[in-house]
Amino acid sequence: MSRDTTARSVRLAGIGLILTAVAAVGLTTALYTRAFADPAEITLETSRAGLVMDPGGKVKMRGVEIGRIGEVRAVGDGVQITLEIDRDELDGIPADVVAEIRATTVFGAKYVELVAPAEAGPGRLADGGTIQASGVTTEINTVFDGLDRVLSGIDIASLNGTLSVLASTLSGRGDDIAAVAAKADAYLTKFEPLLPQLRKDLQEVARFARLGVEVSPALLAILDNATVTAGTVSDEQKALDRLLVDLSLLGGRAEELLGENGDELATLLESARPTAATLRAYSTELPCFLKGLDETRKIMADVIGGTDASLRALVSVRSQVSHYTFPKSLPGYPVGRGPDCHGLPRLKGSQIPLPERGTPQ
Repeated sequence: MSRDTTARSVRLAGIGLILTAVAAVGLTTALYTRAFADPAEITLETSRAGLVMDPGGKVKMRGVEIGRIGEVRAVGDGVQITLEIDRDELDGIPADVVAEIRATTVFGAKYVELVAPAEAGPGRLADGGTIQASGVTTEINTVFDGLDRVLSGIDIASLNGTLSVLASTLSGRGDDIAAVAAKADAYLTKFEPLLPQLRKDLQEVARFARLGVEVSPALLAILDNATVTAGTVSDEQKALDRLLVDLSLLGGRAEELLGENGDELATLLESARPTAATLRAYSTELPCFLKGLDETRKIMADVIGGTDASLRALVSVRSQVSHYTFPKSLPGYPVGRGPDCHGLPRLKGSQIPLPERGTPQ
């Protein structure tokens, strides 16, 4: 082999090695930037994204990385973040998932944590969907900004004077302060076992307050009506006075009446007791009888001349009936037989009595 051929082979090998190295670096870069991936894009809407929210950050769910952060753009008063999520992971993400923007450390880069609700719905997150952010981790610059606003609103001279007065007041009173702290600790120690009962009492107070809010319209209506009633009583004071006088006179007359006829009234009530007992025993037959009459009225409407609320009967006088004598003609009260509707209000065919025929005895 000649020297030129050897040199040419070395040059070709070097070029091949360089090309191989460049291809390896390019492939590694493409794999790192997910150039060959086809992720699903989900839009995350939030009021702010915080510092160090850059594309390429991690998207996690239950602590497992499922994608990366794509584009971060400001839209109006908020921020929209494109989440590039592996399509294989979409089936395990509910549609009502929310996102939290967190940081690994105080000054660390942000990542997105997807949080599923305790009772997730049946739907699943789809490509092109939109979710909302439930919170953003508090950052050190936010704390400093709030502290700066607080310190900017403080009057340094007044603060210095207050601290000076406080220092002079507390000077030499360490023992007294320690004694007060010890007593407070003793009180709190005794009070601690009562906290569950106090919590229960506060819950009852809150429940009572809610009940008061619910019934307050009715109470206001009652007070309004009471005001009207009080005004009416005040306006009709003279009429009420006359009513009381009349009631007083009526009471005196009633006392005279009852005093003179008390024995007779007692005798009358005692005499009416058996009759009242009989009526009470058979009182349940009255509704059956009235309903039976109503059913009969409906059935015989055409015969008796209409459906008006009346009762028509044909009565004949039979002179052959014997005269009423006492006590022979008194109605019987069979012993042991109570009230009975006898099939009313609607009788069967076999229960309808036939009219008597012949000469009465």
